[in-house]
Amino acid sequence: MINCRGGKSFAPAIFNETPLENLLVPDQATVAIPGTQILVFAPHPDDEVFGCGGAILRHVEQGQPVAVIIVTDGGYGVSAEEVDAYVAQRQNESIAAARLLGYGAPVFWNYRDREIGYSEKLVRKIREAIIEAGADLVYAPSVFEMHPDHRALGMVAVEAVRRLGKGVRLALYEVGMPLRPNQLLDISDLATRKMAAMACFVSQNARQRYDLDIAALNRYRTYTLPAHVTAAEAYILLAAETLANDPLKLYQSEHARQKTLGLVLDSRDTPLVSVIIRSMDRPTLSDALDSVALQTYANIEVVIVNAKGADHRPVGEWCGRFPVRRLDVGKSLPRSQAANVGLEAAYGDYLIFLDDDDWFAPHHIARLQVAFDQSGFVIAVYSAIRCVNESGEEISRYEEDFDPIQLRIENFIPIHAVLFRRSAFDNGARFDETLAVCEDWDFWLQLLAQGAFKFIPEIGAIYSIQQGKGSGVRENQILTRQVMTAIYKKWIPRWSDETLWAVLEYARYKKIAHSKEQEVIRLNQAVTDCNHQISEILNSTSWRITNPVRTIRTFLKKLFQSNTEQTKL
Repeated sequence: MINCRGGKSFAPAIFNETPLENLLVPDQATVAIPGTQILVFAPHPDDEVFGCGGAILRHVEQGQPVAVIIVTDGGYGVSAEEVDAYVAQRQNESIAAARLLGYGAPVFWNYRDREIGYSEKLVRKIREAIIEAGADLVYAPSVFEMHPDHRALGMVAVEAVRRLGKGVRLALYEVGMPLRPNQLLDISDLATRKMAAMACFVSQNARQRYDLDIAALNRYRTYTLPAHVTAAEAYILLAAETLANDPLKLYQSEHARQKTLGLVLDSRDTPLVSVIIRSMDRPTLSDALDSVALQTYANIEVVIVNAKGADHRPVGEWCGRFPVRRLDVGKSLPRSQAANVGLEAAYGDYLIFLDDDDWFAPHHIARLQVAFDQSGFVIAVYSAIRCVNESGEEISRYEEDFDPIQLRIENFIPIHAVLFRRSAFDNGARFDETLAVCEDWDFWLQLLAQGAFKFIPEIGAIYSIQQGKGSGVRENQILTRQVMTAIYKKWIPRWSDETLWAVLEYARYKKIAHSKEQEVIRLNQAVTDCNHQISEILNSTSWRITNPVRTIRTFLKKLFQSNTEQTKL
């Protein structure tokens, strides 16, 4: 049984990707959230300070009018005899905090504590309050808060602002449940004043030191920020016009939300890639499977087509962490037929072939998949390929940029370089089972009829070229010529006049370039031969012996020329 344990060693590619932390939390803070008229909604007396006290201080500091509406009376949890005094105490605490913050005095709507509901009546009331205040920046508790009043008020505020449309922005703040912010506000210089305002809420701090909890939360919010920021408030800042598209995904699971961000929690969050191996049960099959086991991509299945027939060794059910299926049809299979068997059985959204004497670099599939995501619609993506001999020494490379005309003339893309969409198969692409070789070239021409190819100029896989093995193109030139002729006969009638002319022009210019190249080679060889002959003459014995004679002859020639000139004078 083949054990996929990872035998090849490659250096994985390094990509310039956004750091994971920055997909979740900003790595910079602003010193002010812009607004000209500010309206704050707080579910209870104290939330306006705990949640956005720093922001209120900053607006006041910048001369921007701030209005605060506290929706409930905060009287939950005390007896009927005590409730009036308790409500009055809490309101007085908010009034005292307002003086410290400097915005004026809050307005109390006196809804019963824990009885805020998401209702049309409250939506309209909040919308009217925003219009009356002329607010262009509204603060409200996060819809992800744990307290029911907080959540309901946040939902109502979202709907009210959504209805107002362009010109209003909503800033959702956190109190009892940390949110995932898109805006951090630096309140390092305001933290002491905010702490003093929070100390006004004696009734609440006596139950639990909420002021210390919030101070710790504000300190924690500097986790992703530069060291000089020592306190920050976190917000989800949204423009009214964007709320129509439900950016908060209010009814979406956290799993789905992270999947949308591209954060994989489960391998099933990434498209399935099927690696199809047409196996002749070569000894190198273990190396090929090991290279699949080392793939950094998370969601792969391995489909092994037994093209050998009888006596194929067992391969097991797993290739590293990836499942393996072996397909047996009870007989040996030609290359094209084996490829089609694999295509029919593959479940993947994307497909790639790997012969059992070649192998992938660990980043190969992941890099190709990234290229798909970044390239819009292309039918296939392929990488550069390094060709090695039996000793593992590089002898050549396939690394040509994509040229649809060149592909119509000849194949320059090894089969395991290419990741292609399953839609190509669904739309009828199949390996031509009449072709003994060049079947991959014909298959690429079918894909080309469905869309473009994208080239990634990085080595993604290794092509093993061994004596007496490997490409049928190299092994049988006569067969290759016959098959290529058959492919041309198949495809030329399907090409437009424009495509056919482009192919002919390409071939003509390539022939001219080849002729010039051969001429340069011949001239270089002639120069080399001439230099070699001169060197032989100069180093010969006869040349050295006759050197005095040549010297005398040169002297007499110069003397004769001098006498002739004197005679003329």
